[in-house]
Amino acid sequence: MNRRPLPVPFFTLLIVGGVLAIPSCSSESTPSLAQQPDTAWVEQTIAGLTLEEKVGQIICSDIDLRVEGAVDSNLDRWVQLARDFGLGMFVLYGGTPSMVASLLNQLQGEAEIPILMAADFEGGPGQQVAGATEYPANMAFAAIGDEDLMYRATSAGAIEGRAMGIHLTYTPVVDVSLRPDNPAESVRSFGGDVDMLGRMVRPYVRGYHDNGMLTSAKHFPGRGDVDPMPDYPNFNANNKLAADVVANDFRAFRLAIEAGVDFVMTEHVAVPSVTGGSDLPASVESKLSTDWLRDSLGFEGVLTTDDLWYDHVVERFGTEEVTIRAFEAGHDIMKPRDPIATIGAFAEAVRSGRIDEGRIDAAVRKLLSLKTRLNLHNERLVDEASVGEYVGTPEHLAIAQEVADRSLTLFRNDGVLPVSPERLAGAVNISVQKLQDDPSPAGLSTALGEAFPGIRSFTLSPDLDPDGYDDVWEAVAQSNLVILSLFVQRDKLGEATPLREADLDFLRRVIAEKQGGVVAMAYGNPHLIRTIPNVSAFLVGYGERGWFGNQPVYFESFFKVLTGDIEPTGRLPVKVSDEYDIGTGIGH
Repeated sequence: MNRRPLPVPFFTLLIVGGVLAIPSCSSESTPSLAQQPDTAWVEQTIAGLTLEEKVGQIICSDIDLRVEGAVDSNLDRWVQLARDFGLGMFVLYGGTPSMVASLLNQLQGEAEIPILMAADFEGGPGQQVAGATEYPANMAFAAIGDEDLMYRATSAGAIEGRAMGIHLTYTPVVDVSLRPDNPAESVRSFGGDVDMLGRMVRPYVRGYHDNGMLTSAKHFPGRGDVDPMPDYPNFNANNKLAADVVANDFRAFRLAIEAGVDFVMTEHVAVPSVTGGSDLPASVESKLSTDWLRDSLGFEGVLTTDDLWYDHVVERFGTEEVTIRAFEAGHDIMKPRDPIATIGAFAEAVRSGRIDEGRIDAAVRKLLSLKTRLNLHNERLVDEASVGEYVGTPEHLAIAQEVADRSLTLFRNDGVLPVSPERLAGAVNISVQKLQDDPSPAGLSTALGEAFPGIRSFTLSPDLDPDGYDDVWEAVAQSNLVILSLFVQRDKLGEATPLREADLDFLRRVIAEKQGGVVAMAYGNPHLIRTIPNVSAFLVGYGERGWFGNQPVYFESFFKVLTGDIEPTGRLPVKVSDEYDIGTGIGH
């Protein structure tokens, strides 16, 4: 097999005036994915594999670079899985562009069959890899509704991913958010308008495909409208009527399938109303993963599970048993806790007659076919020296800023925006920090001080001494403009607006005292407007700390609104209340 590194990544580049250009959103774009797999290579490869080697192809393990020293402590294991056990896939977390490219090249060089490398690019590649481009979350794109912008962002994401040696993004998230009291997936969802979701998913998939990456819709059967299962801690169920499930949650996945996603990822979620009352999650329930997803929704691609290494999953179904049950339910790729033990368990299940080896062949054939469409059977390595030319470029970072600027959504403005320079100079910023280790409030304070010298910043943190409110109040009393910067993420499957009572009382006191002079900016949680409905102005940006989209990119967008340099034009993609429904937005 030819393992020479490519001089450039695998996608087609357009050079316009010496500048790297992303192809425009057009149905005439030339795909860099092969339209047909190399079936001769696929069949020849399968014929040369032992049973255990075939099972290895349908196992995915993780490469976690988020802890310092991860390569030194785990490299031998990763090499063993790639070289000796022939794992067909890995999923990457963390690292830097050069580190990722080097490590993935090394593992590809150890493997007999090229490896499909995956990552979660929900907020673009920068969500995983430090130094790559990170975008605001899905809800930001829905707030804009521009299909060309969606295409440009995912095209850039694919260019960066392929430059680092990543071939599959475990996105788009197509979970629908319909309940204001339980915004389970928050801004990682496109929102509650399924038609808008469909409009965004088509260019999302096309942008990745046209630039050489695969996509995976998740989390089937839908995780945006679920509740905890009392009998099974940490498992969730969608308890809606069957008609509602089909019309919303399943329709979202049908739109993703029609858009051409290559994978679908199932979740540990049960849907009793469409499975005859079953409390089994889609990860092991054939009535969901086969009867509904494949037979009713028509998905013919690769079906993979979400992580099967979670403690609650292993405790309920067993470490190896859960992977076999997932395969029996219709999955092609599993993500187990112990890949080596799982390979042995699968081989024994075949020899005992529990699993048909032909079914394993069919799953391997799907995966190998995709590898040939990616041209990995001919060229599996990337040019490590050129990674910096394609990852985190100024052009790509500009797209991220454009998304933030255009998605910023204004709910209220009682004449306070824009703000005069004189008023800004004497303003007070109060950040409300939900998590003690959140770096965003400090980052905002620094950025505000640089942009508007004279602004004083305070933070209401979890460990704030009660006397600390007095110092903030004294500053507020001396100012005629107060900025409330809200870094308060929703509680997953819990409270949508988890403000501490003392903080909320203080904010309401400030709003009452400074009527006409308080601007609130919510970073990632539009539902907070319900807690402070009388604030003079309220804006939201769609980036939460952690997995859910670039949050700091909204600092600059917010500053531009304060000074009047831009007008907020985003439209709310999710229902917050009867007053603030889908489509809310001032500034058009």
